Amino acid sequence: MLGSIPVSCETAEPCKASSVFGSGAKARGGVVMHRLRLNDALLFVMPMVLGAVLFLVLSDPAWAQPTAPNAELKRVVGRVEILRKGQTQWVPAVIGDRLVEGDDIRSFSGAQVELGLPDTSSVVLAENSRLLLTKLEFEPQSQSRLFLFHLAVGKARATVAQAALTLARIRQSNFAISTPTAVAAARGTIMWVFTDGGTTTIAVEPESGFNEGISAGAWRI
Repeated sequence: MLGSIPVSCETAEPCKASSVFGSGAKARGGVVMHRLRLNDALLFVMPMVLGAVLFLVLSDPAWAQPTAPNAELKRVVGRVEILRKGQTQWVPAVIGDRLVEGDDIRSFSGAQVELGLPDTSSVVLAENSRLLLTKLEFEPQSQSRLFLFHLAVGKARATVAQAALTLARIRQSNFAISTPTAVAAARGTIMWVFTDGGTTTIAVEPESGFNEGISAGAWRI
């Protein structure tokens, strides 16, 4: 029976080769471990990056859901207040505020406010007046719209956009201001409505308009 003969790496060439092979394996093992750690880091970082990108995209107004039609306050003079739909506290109005369907706005003595509508029409509310935005519907593509307001008290002037006038002539008028005693539907470029809560005065320029209630000629805010 032959005994095993130990071979010294100092004298045997195969031992050197084995030693070199071993160091190479260790090197390759280190590279593999480095790649595994890098992959783990990427797997940890990528969800965070994707989450941040998704947050930015969703927070961008261009990607957000279409907003409801609104009326922007273009001019505010004196004391003007807003009552948001569902709220009980009136708050001061400032230029740039946007009112939506169901909101209420009022002006005090010496005050005046102008509301810009989505179709470029506008409504100016004179002093000591209160206006409720009853209905605001607007389709930018077709330019069709339904704007209904209720003037509880005071005076308002509505300037109706020309594009909307064409639609109003084709079908039933879709721009109207009601009061406690009358309804004024726009058939002209400018419409004035005044009410003290008991009587209503309506005037439309330059064409005669449809109105119910008392009409006593034109006047200006």
